[in-house]
Amino acid sequence: MRAVGGLVGLFLFVLLGAGCGEQPVAGGTTETENMLAARTIRVDSLLSDWNRLDSVATVAVLHLDSTNFDFGVATENGRDVSVERIDGPRIPFRIVFWDRLAALARIEVRLDPWLQVRGSQFRVRWGLRDSTRTDSAAVWQAISDSQKLALTSALVDDFEHAGIQSILPDSGWWYSYASDSASQVSSPEIVAAGSGRTGNALHVSYTLADPEYGFVYTGVSLVKPRTLRSLDSIVFWARGAGSMTMAFDKLQGNGGKAHATRTLDANWSRICLRPQDLDTADGIGGNTGWNAVRDSVTNLTFFASHGTDLWLDDIRLYGVDRDGFK
Repeated sequence: MRAVGGLVGLFLFVLLGAGCGEQPVAGGTTETENMLAARTIRVDSLLSDWNRLDSVATVAVLHLDSTNFDFGVATENGRDVSVERIDGPRIPFRIVFWDRLAALARIEVRLDPWLQVRGSQFRVRWGLRDSTRTDSAAVWQAISDSQKLALTSALVDDFEHAGIQSILPDSGWWYSYASDSASQVSSPEIVAAGSGRTGNALHVSYTLADPEYGFVYTGVSLVKPRTLRSLDSIVFWARGAGSMTMAFDKLQGNGGKAHATRTLDANWSRICLRPQDLDTADGIGGNTGWNAVRDSVTNLTFFASHGTDLWLDDIRLYGVDRDGFK
């Protein structure tokens, strides 16, 4: 089986792929005496070129799900998992989340410069006691704020480019839609931001035949369902006449959305929405709440109503792995 590039699906190569460079421990990949297990991971399967920094430490991400890891072999909270060099010393790592029931986990691993050399390997073990773990705070030690921002966030769009395709890796184009009660809507267009803001922004204008119930929306597809369980927040700038509802949409399977509404005016406002800021699930308008959509978000959508236009700029997701959108 061919190794999966980037950070998404990397354990499919490590755990299921043939020729995955397993390291023998106590006679094989499983220490039968102590019920320990280990797998070797090639660094080349983790790091994109932008994340191979050579002269300074970086952080790689392990994404686990039911296709690449048997959660039945580890403890409920992943406390028996450890990461180490091939010759034994521990490597700092941090469990971002571990959900055995949902069969989902994300682990951050510190890679010092010598571990970023092409062909380097390290080992993941499980079945260990808690006392074998390293200090998770050491994962980010001496890593600059700018580097941490690049490693733990993803810019959806800043609109400083030609065309209306999002700049997320493997992402879709911005689109718009008008309800039956909206008589007119412009296609999303990138224009000068105005109102004291430099650069460009996304703009949609509309009129409503029924001001009470009419609405429009603009959004972008994430191409396939994405796990945003580790999301800290979505931050963006917005202005316009009327109200705006930002929604994380799940448009596959049973469907659903999680959203929050803010009132806009002619001035640019910085809006920060955390999962706990989203409305409690009530079923109205498909609102199923954050927990119902967080592991399979397919679209980021911005609804507008009770006004005439919507402007958006500099949309960024914090707490996520950029390469998770490949």
